[in-house]
Amino acid sequence: MSARRPASQTAAGARSAPPPPLSFRTTEYGIDRAGNLTRLTLETGANRLELGGWYESNGFTQARRFYGMVDGTTPNRNVRDFQSGSFFTQWNGKYDTETLQYHVADTLDLGRLTLSGGWKGMQVKNSANLLTGSLVAGRIQARDWFLPQVGALFRLGGGAEVFASYTENMRAFVSSATTGPFATTQAGFNAIRSTLKPETSKTVEGGVRLRVSGLQLSAVGYYVDFANRLLTFANGSGIQGNPPTLNNAGNVESYGAELAASYRMFRPLTVFASYSYNKATYQDDVVNSAGTVLQPTAGKTVVDTPEHMAKGEIVYDDDRFFARVGGDYMSKRFFNYLNDRSVGDRLLVDASIGYRLTGMGGVLEGLAIEGSVTNLTDAKYISTIGTNGYTASGDNQTLLAGAPRQWFVTLRRGF
Repeated sequence: MSARRPASQTAAGARSAPPPPLSFRTTEYGIDRAGNLTRLTLETGANRLELGGWYESNGFTQARRFYGMVDGTTPNRNVRDFQSGSFFTQWNGKYDTETLQYHVADTLDLGRLTLSGGWKGMQVKNSANLLTGSLVAGRIQARDWFLPQVGALFRLGGGAEVFASYTENMRAFVSSATTGPFATTQAGFNAIRSTLKPETSKTVEGGVRLRVSGLQLSAVGYYVDFANRLLTFANGSGIQGNPPTLNNAGNVESYGAELAASYRMFRPLTVFASYSYNKATYQDDVVNSAGTVLQPTAGKTVVDTPEHMAKGEIVYDDDRFFARVGGDYMSKRFFNYLNDRSVGDRLLVDASIGYRLTGMGGVLEGLAIEGSVTNLTDAKYISTIGTNGYTASGDNQTLLAGAPRQWFVTLRRGF
């Protein structure tokens, strides 16, 4: 619902009848895209050579409109339907993205040792054309014609193997009115368009895997160096519709490890457990073109990145009777860039039990009934953060409460 009542205008800006006393706001989207994917492969002995390309043209329209909700005391709209007849269009824009990418790859199979390497190159052009309102019009692009990738896999025998890889990548800009370089004022875009650089990353990863009988184990470690990390600072509450501020926060360092195990104790019963650790921090302060510190983000933890996550489940399935219970743990998460606000850790437990008809024949074959419950312990927790963007400090109305305990009964039939 909208608490604001903007001046009553048509899309062209002409005055019309006063808006109703209660209205709601929509963000409307439309996508029209076309493209081509091409890949050529040549196998010569132990070598597998590949050359590929991708071209895509994506036209994206996006508008912010207000609609009257009531006529007197009687609602005359269903807010879940597609709407028409808005009394005010705050902005309406067309955003085009043109993507051109190629890749060259080679895989060399030497028996126990497999080597792979290659590179890709890409160019993404973004443009914004404003149809209504006062947002941004202009062009920007991201380009890097050489992003290398190499990897190695060595089979130790007995179902065990070790692997390692190195990858460079680039993240193109987003063509949108609500995120990316166009989600600001024209003056703000003009100030950053010539100096803004796309985010890039360099990733090193390595680990070991084991698969023997009913046991599967994996252990992976990684290090990621992000450059030119872009931070979007929300300005005011979301209902105000203020354009955010885009800032370059320099580098982000991320490293961690993942452990996972799955074991089929006997045919119907399987247990699974995983744990991951991730430490991600901003390496630089946000500064302006004169070098003045705008936000002291250096050393702060990246928003919405829990350090610890763990999952576990027990599954039983003998083709007729089946049941599952699982737990999902996540440690605290920060929801502003200076780390003075966070949500606590949470543990969620889900469970289900059911029965499946087999060997019956006819319409009953494959019929199953299942009862399930989510958030079994009815934990009170915050599920989603950053829904209204992130600010330097404070909460900015950015939190959504998690769902309470819910029960479901499902009747289904497989074919």
